[in-house]
Amino acid sequence: MSLGLAPSRPSAWPQWVVGERALIRFRRAKGDKTLDVALQPETRAALSAYLEWGRPALIAHSPTETGSTDDPGWVFLSAGAGEPRPLTMNALSLMLTRRYHAGGGTLRTFGSHRIRHATATLLVNNGMPLEEVSRYLGHSSTDVTRRYAQQTPDALGRRAADALARAGLVAS
Repeated sequence: MSLGLAPSRPSAWPQWVVGERALIRFRRAKGDKTLDVALQPETRAALSAYLEWGRPALIAHSPTETGSTDDPGWVFLSAGAGEPRPLTMNALSLMLTRRYHAGGGTLRTFGSHRIRHATATLLVNNGMPLEEVSRYLGHSSTDVTRRYAQQTPDALGRRAADALARAGLVAS
């Protein structure tokens, strides 16, 4: 089942993999690589609830022009325009921005790319090696990841202090 997001490169969008591990599988357009990302329990529960109740309600209340309520096969559907359609990138960005502002965020826009940058930064600043972060994000080289993941002064200071302590140069 496709997640139903309608980007310029449909093959790059994830597919929902239901099972014991609850994964989302991303198939990238570049190099035809895949990445499985495990879902947190809260995310799995929210997606499961949507798939069980929310999505069927959208399909039932959005008959096509022919009156059919056939399942179009996308996971995330647009609630507008009558006929079920895949959720667009603009709609996703708008939803993320609205949730971000409702939570007190002050940046003008907040989309999935900001989340990607923040995730890379958090992983690097919490000790995940740059090479692993690069593979996790599907980058072909760590140069791209370096632009995403900004090391904070606090994280650099902590890592330097730890390294000096391990070398026996300062007390830990």
